[in-house]
Amino acid sequence: MAGVIGEKHFINRKTLQRELYRDFSSVEYLEFLQEAINSSPYISAILNRNRQVILTNSHLVKHSTMEGIEELIGERPGEVIGCIHKEEKSGCGTTASCRFCGILKTVQQSQEKAIRVSNECTITSLEKDKPTFYDLRVTCSPIYFNGEMYTLMNLLDIGSERRNAILENVFFHDMLNRLGGLSGIIQLIKTSNTQPELGEYIDMLETIGEMVIEDIQTQRYLKAAENDNLILNIREHSAFDIIEAVRKQIAFHPVMNSMHMTLASTCMDFKLQTDSTLLKRILLNMTKNAAEATPENGIIRISGSCTDRTAVFSVNNPGMIQPDVQFQIFQRSYTTKGIGRGLGTYSMKLYGEKYLKGKVYFESDEKEGTTFTIELPLL
Repeated sequence: MAGVIGEKHFINRKTLQRELYRDFSSVEYLEFLQEAINSSPYISAILNRNRQVILTNSHLVKHSTMEGIEELIGERPGEVIGCIHKEEKSGCGTTASCRFCGILKTVQQSQEKAIRVSNECTITSLEKDKPTFYDLRVTCSPIYFNGEMYTLMNLLDIGSERRNAILENVFFHDMLNRLGGLSGIIQLIKTSNTQPELGEYIDMLETIGEMVIEDIQTQRYLKAAENDNLILNIREHSAFDIIEAVRKQIAFHPVMNSMHMTLASTCMDFKLQTDSTLLKRILLNMTKNAAEATPENGIIRISGSCTDRTAVFSVNNPGMIQPDVQFQIFQRSYTTKGIGRGLGTYSMKLYGEKYLKGKVYFESDEKEGTTFTIELPLL
């Protein structure tokens, strides 16, 4: 936890400027550093050991309560940003509230351990007597000159990122609750239906509802995986059950049209420890891609086998991927299917290798068609 500094010890601005000119050898060199830090896309500043600003860029001026870069020299981060606690006690870093400040904590950790440190921070500042709320990612790194250690502080405004995350979570939560209610009603209709001719339509409605839920869950999973927040549920599962679940789910999907999918004759049953939801998502994406690349009345084969140490699942279709496309498979957002697509193969790689600790790859030629494969260690 960040500690309170105590009394505010600082060098006045004119003395600090003279020392900077001396320490950095020449005005020209100092101006060079100023231009370099101005080119940074971040809100950047170089701090001395007292956390005083000795160099900063125009981005920080825009977020400060001061008029120009010169006024910022000698000030501390909270004073520059206009933190509501800056007038308390002896200023930035000296109040009880400062113990919980992400900027102070990050600067102190970086200075004490001489390492790069990154944290998030929420600050309330006063601008023209009106409160402004900042959500910041703070990154501090030690830099050295003439045997003296300074701190390069970068601030990134993540307010939009946080708000979007909250809105997404609320949206996903509310949509899944409403769809859950819809699924319950469909089940009641299905149970009480006495008109056989309506059975097919009720089944279709049930399938569509399940597909919408699956699409929403897919987005939630991908977001969590990219943010390192995905929690695995590792249990023992039957390989045949996993393949059969994928086969049933894809059978009603619109991409199937007139294709036929068969289980390869090499499909064998065995037990494996894995997150079945994640593995089924990978195989489902493989199968969707195969269906989209398969001509009318084509056959898609999904198979599973194992050795002493490895489980292997594959999806094959008769089409061949063009050589120029093959080199870009698994790239995020790369697609040949139009804007808004391109996460399928990327998510296979992300889920299969980062989370399930396996290997995801493909082979494609005119004779054998295209086969996407995931190999998983048998735990």
